[in-house]
Amino acid sequence: MTGSVAASHVEAGEAHPVIKGALRRNFISSDGVRLNFIDAGKGRPVVMLPGWSQSAAMFRHQFEALGPLYRVVAMDPRGHGDSEAPSHGYNPHRMALDLHELMVSLDLRDVVLVGHSSGVKIVWAYWELFEADRLSKLVVVDDSPRLVDNPAWSEESRAQVGPMYFTGDLDRFASSLLAPDGEEFTRTAMATMFSPAFLRDRADEFAWIIEENLKMPRDKAIELLYATSGMDWRGTIGRVRLPTLVIGAEGSTHKVSVIRWIASQIPGAKLRVYPRDEGGSHFMFIENAKRFNQELIAFIEERTARPDLA
Repeated sequence: MTGSVAASHVEAGEAHPVIKGALRRNFISSDGVRLNFIDAGKGRPVVMLPGWSQSAAMFRHQFEALGPLYRVVAMDPRGHGDSEAPSHGYNPHRMALDLHELMVSLDLRDVVLVGHSSGVKIVWAYWELFEADRLSKLVVVDDSPRLVDNPAWSEESRAQVGPMYFTGDLDRFASSLLAPDGEEFTRTAMATMFSPAFLRDRADEFAWIIEENLKMPRDKAIELLYATSGMDWRGTIGRVRLPTLVIGAEGSTHKVSVIRWIASQIPGAKLRVYPRDEGGSHFMFIENAKRFNQELIAFIEERTARPDLA
């Protein structure tokens, strides 16, 4: 599949309240949903997708570094950040269609597509629907091929996937998120994804990150988590044929061995694992933004032939 219905309207936008030099813009998807994106710079497009219940604004350090060099676009998937939260579409394939519609509407080509955490699932879904259409490179940041265990798996399969949830775990997580003290549970759960040094030294930034996380209605966040956690992307990963940078971290909730396995499945993929002393948490692009941005720019600038064309 190489085409989709374009969004019906893209707004000119207004200055973003947090990211200097960027615009906060909206477009209407083909199913009538108002979706927010942040747009800055000119030149080769770099499109960024945040993780589960996160927002496009959390890439503000990347906008600061990449905005003067490229056109940087970060989308709030439906229900996330400043996008509308409709009653439908909380699955990676609808969100991948939203992404394609945005790129068609803006006429973005030769895109470097960056996904973080659950945003990686949108990357895999995009590949299933559109393959390399409008894309030139992928950057896959810290996600596992499936989050929920399958009792039928061999130990080899379980090691490849590195599941986070076993029997009943996902239900307990959902119940805690929806409980009266769900906001405090969100803060506690999110704190496990950052280093102790970040929580101590950058408390104000962490508080802002929680505010961005809580913009997504909790019931919609749970709907998306259930929709994505049981999907096994290993077969899709093995079909990717684009220059790819795979990034993980020693202090992440996703196992380094799983991140290494993902890189091994994509021909020619580059692997970067952040040690703990380099801000190597699930949010290494925030904790060590300077190093992350330097390496992202180096990958974008690198002359690399597509594996299927080499």
